[in-house]
Amino acid sequence: MDDDRLIDPQGSTRWQPNPAWPVPAASASSFRSVWISDLHLGTRACKADALLNFLQRHIAESLYLVGDIVDGWNHGRAWYWSAAQDAVVREIANWRHHGARVVFLPGNHDEMNLDLVEFLFGPICIHSEIVHSTAEGRRLLVTHGHQFDDSLSSVSWLAKMGGQAYTLVLRINEWSVRERLNTDRGWSAFLKRPVTKTVGYITATESDEREIVRIVRRQRADGIVCGHTHRPAQQHIGPILYLNDGDWVENCTALVEDYDGALRLLRWEPGLSPGIDRQTIASEQPSETII
Repeated sequence: MDDDRLIDPQGSTRWQPNPAWPVPAASASSFRSVWISDLHLGTRACKADALLNFLQRHIAESLYLVGDIVDGWNHGRAWYWSAAQDAVVREIANWRHHGARVVFLPGNHDEMNLDLVEFLFGPICIHSEIVHSTAEGRRLLVTHGHQFDDSLSSVSWLAKMGGQAYTLVLRINEWSVRERLNTDRGWSAFLKRPVTKTVGYITATESDEREIVRIVRRQRADGIVCGHTHRPAQQHIGPILYLNDGDWVENCTALVEDYDGALRLLRWEPGLSPGIDRQTIASEQPSETII
């Protein structure tokens, strides 16, 4: 696939900022690559404040926007745009001005609204899939992942109806999260558990693992990076390395590559101090896991 040329397999030189723009804060963490997906800008569900904080405190040579960046299913009266979401768009543009390569891979929520994405982010490199070569030489296929979701194989009106239902469920989820933070018992304690279970059931999506393996092998890749499911993961499907960068609706997670090629999933919690702001996803322990 010709997309290999977008990433220099031998590119071990650290990122250099564009001198015309201010350098990020000295406390900012620098990576070779960062993957984020499922921001769902344009909805109230987007955790834009946390995402903005993450972007302001990190920088990378390459930033992959792995689909469902802008929620094109959420339109009309349901459309929501906040100052924090506007600041996220400006910060991503700021990464580009600093010299970061930004690549957008459309998902099922934004593939029909590419003009809106380009209006917000300006001229941007768009690919349905791309192969990223890590500093270690591993080939990773990057794509949103909705291609592997059997539930989206039906007609488009059914998929859009699911998107509207999902928006409603996320509003219910916001309420349940607030209730979980409330120490009072009574009705909230009685209701929050079934509500959480219902949200998880409706929003869950399953990927066809056999199709994932087939596509990865077709591209002669060692693994895949995707989003879509809102389930951050780092695991193997047979010999294939499967990495899901999660989302910024529920989990606030990103996948990062260090300059030595090590890959890590990060959960971002803005309230933590710089030394402990990263947590592993796989083991649910407050320490880093290096794949």
